[in-house]
Amino acid sequence: MKFAVLEYSSKSGDVWRHTKETPNYLADPQTEIDPTSFGCYVSALGGEHVPLTGLILGPTNRVSKSKQFYRKAVKRLTGSWPSFDIEYLAKFDVLMIVHQLSNTQEIISVMQKLRTQPDPPFVIGVPTQPYGQLQIAIEKTPEVETGLRDFILACDVFISVVRETVGWYEDLAQTPVVYLPQPYPAAFAGKQFLPLEKKHTEILVAGVTQRDNIKQGQIVARELQKKFPGYLIRLPKVDAYEYDYSELQGARYDVLPFELWRDHLKTLAETALVVNTDYTLTRGRVQTDCAAVGTPSLGGNSDGTRDLFPQLRSDSGTSTDAIIAKGIRLLSNHEYYQGVVQTAQDRLKMYDYAESAARLQLLVKKQRQTD
Repeated sequence: MKFAVLEYSSKSGDVWRHTKETPNYLADPQTEIDPTSFGCYVSALGGEHVPLTGLILGPTNRVSKSKQFYRKAVKRLTGSWPSFDIEYLAKFDVLMIVHQLSNTQEIISVMQKLRTQPDPPFVIGVPTQPYGQLQIAIEKTPEVETGLRDFILACDVFISVVRETVGWYEDLAQTPVVYLPQPYPAAFAGKQFLPLEKKHTEILVAGVTQRDNIKQGQIVARELQKKFPGYLIRLPKVDAYEYDYSELQGARYDVLPFELWRDHLKTLAETALVVNTDYTLTRGRVQTDCAAVGTPSLGGNSDGTRDLFPQLRSDSGTSTDAIIAKGIRLLSNHEYYQGVVQTAQDRLKMYDYAESAARLQLLVKKQRQTD
């Protein structure tokens, strides 16, 4: 099965191809492809990652700068790219196409052109933004929902990576919507696993404070530190965001500079407990990372929490005291702690590449038979 992921743009601006020697999680995450996002589908299926802008503009080393300048000028003046060939995309059996809030119509136009091919690829749609962020965008700009609906209608099947949001997507359009967890390099990440006795007495609070309830995680960590004074609170920082640490006034904490994924895995492995009260119904990368390295992730309503840490799940209706109580139990009962970690480890196996590829291939086969 010839497989590719199509996004509007990419870090490299050119097609990225999986090889056995360099799967996505070993590629340069700053100049090539992400280690835990859509590149996981590419490596799981042994395919390609194709940026639409790369097809339109062409790679710098093979297309003249004057031609690229002309195409960019047309886009800037008219709002649309000049005509371009989709022959490269038509060669794939299956295309996974990524919905984004911006440039939705450009992607839909390509999807519609693909439909006119003699033997068009099977198109799987998948969202980028988590449900909670989509809701905010739709409230601000109602046209976002129209664009998302049109995108889903242009797909053969649409994937939700969060089980709880399937019904919402189904209500938008008649296209079949299927829950399918995103692949994750579990075997590779699991090499960083550390048992409890080798971890540091640290609590890491994940999440950007612009999202509702992330500050609840800070309060939880602060109160846990009062109960366990030897624990240091740590907060990872992404430079693109501003952070509010006001709930940690009087607590002992430090701020971690941004780390690339492989380095951050080591940090998570050395941490005794992660607190993440993100209630935007995300896929849950924090939780998959934590499961891989043997660190419980407390709080949040992500798909990863539901799958991997069901005992530690919370939502916007969960009281802060209830989350604190779960944290106290984890840090004071080592047998319970190890049981939580073992459950997550066992369940994470289904996210690994081989099982994920088999699920996606089966989905395509079943859907084609239905059609």
